[in-house]
Amino acid sequence: MINKLLRLFSGVILFCLIYIQVGCEQPNDQLKEMRNEIKDLIHKILPLHDSMKQLSVSIEAVSNTFDGSALSDCIVQNEVEAGKKHETWIAFGAVKPQGEQGWEAVASITRCGDGSFDKVSTLVGRAHAIPYILIGIETVSSVRGDRADLQTTLKIQKLSSFDDKGRPVYARSEQKRNFSIGPGDYAIVPLLITDQHERDAFNVYELFLRLRARVLGREAASYGTISVTADVPGVDILLDGGLVGRTLEEGHTILRNVLVGRREVRVRDLSGRTAWKPVIVEKDRTVEVVLNLLNLPSSLSTAGLVSIGKNPQGHEEYWRARDGAVVVKVPAGEFLMGSAEGEGEPFERPQHRVFVTEFLMDKTEVTWRQFRKFVDATGAQLPPAPLWGTPDDYAVCGVLFNEAKAYCEWMGGRLPTEAEWEKAARGSDGRLYPWGNKWDPDRCNSLDGGPHRPEAVGSFSECLSPYGLVDMAGSVWEWCADWSADGYPEGAARDPKGPETGNSRVLRGGSWINMSTWLRTAYRYKNDPSWRNVHNGFRCVQSVPQ
Repeated sequence: MINKLLRLFSGVILFCLIYIQVGCEQPNDQLKEMRNEIKDLIHKILPLHDSMKQLSVSIEAVSNTFDGSALSDCIVQNEVEAGKKHETWIAFGAVKPQGEQGWEAVASITRCGDGSFDKVSTLVGRAHAIPYILIGIETVSSVRGDRADLQTTLKIQKLSSFDDKGRPVYARSEQKRNFSIGPGDYAIVPLLITDQHERDAFNVYELFLRLRARVLGREAASYGTISVTADVPGVDILLDGGLVGRTLEEGHTILRNVLVGRREVRVRDLSGRTAWKPVIVEKDRTVEVVLNLLNLPSSLSTAGLVSIGKNPQGHEEYWRARDGAVVVKVPAGEFLMGSAEGEGEPFERPQHRVFVTEFLMDKTEVTWRQFRKFVDATGAQLPPAPLWGTPDDYAVCGVLFNEAKAYCEWMGGRLPTEAEWEKAARGSDGRLYPWGNKWDPDRCNSLDGGPHRPEAVGSFSECLSPYGLVDMAGSVWEWCADWSADGYPEGAARDPKGPETGNSRVLRGGSWINMSTWLRTAYRYKNDPSWRNVHNGFRCVQSVPQ
């Protein structure tokens, strides 16, 4: 409405100016003064009008890989108001310390998002290993006709070393660049030209930004539809960088009311693997998008495991064909089990060292989608539906111990021992929570910090164990194979299996309705194995393939 009034007022003034100019062959001094005042007013009004324009600004991270292909790794697209500062961030590479202040690449992953990177850098580093290069991007846009002028400041932090405590040390630099972008144009900003070490580590020659901007007009918006199909169910679908849904087991995921024009559709799993495709959306039409995330072999046996590479935490992952689960390799070794004197509960003591042989564990809790496959294959019964229903990607719940045990045996594994579960949740350093020793209410789905309702598995992307397992705190309680006991036997142990008999079975991890104390990695809970508690779920373990 304000834009229309400004245009109308400008038009009236312009008409008056033309009338004064044309209507008087020899204007007198008074008319000349009036004409000059009107010109000054127009010069003030027109910039005001332009400053209220809306623009669509797209910032895309692109890498040129070793084979010469340019890959769009991450894109952030927003509608912004001219004259106002807009902030985005990009993080490239995942590394960990190696040797004396050196580093080792874990993954060539790229992440991006809105806002100042200072607000999210700590979480990104803790959840997805340590970024190699961080870029904060501040953009102020203005409008000249159909062109967008971008005043851009790049604040770059590139890893130089690690200090003696294993903390990253970054070299900082800043660039200021101005761009004028017309319809269909884009600007390129180089960010990183790799040296030989970086090239070998990340398989990337260069990293650059591609900026696009478009002045949004007053025409009525037009919309189309995108139909998405992927080779993996339950992974995130992103449209122009924003999360819009998850892929289905069968059929298409339909994205409706998509603004016409060039769009990017991407699928991403919980370890950051991505597949993407640019599409052109046309008015009132549907565009089909097929994306292969894992490129699984078509001849895979129903009991097979396929290696799909390392996760950002540096641990091998596999795809399990029978139920579509991703499983993570937990390495062999010792860890601190239980709680020290003066900490935790009496039944968590004594704290002792336990050696656990390597094993595979489900990255997420078993979902309703996966459990339905078991029911269809075996004739077993589904647990009763809880109040919140049985969405495909929610953790199956209300599961009896024997039902969980039967499922794990059907897919070629078993329930984890209590020692295996605790090793997978806390790693080898005895941490109190999967991510560290300090409670963080934003990390996971719990009474102390969540939305106070169940959510799909993996919805809390920062709720990660050292090995990349998600939801090891909160969501649902998880059955373990052990009978419960009041405490632990003295001394070190190797692959302990708990008491031979008992009345209750152990559960670990807490649920969305529990307080943080119950979500500690050492906390032990128990239930009658025949009691159908609506908050009980599970995940499975199996042997590492040879």
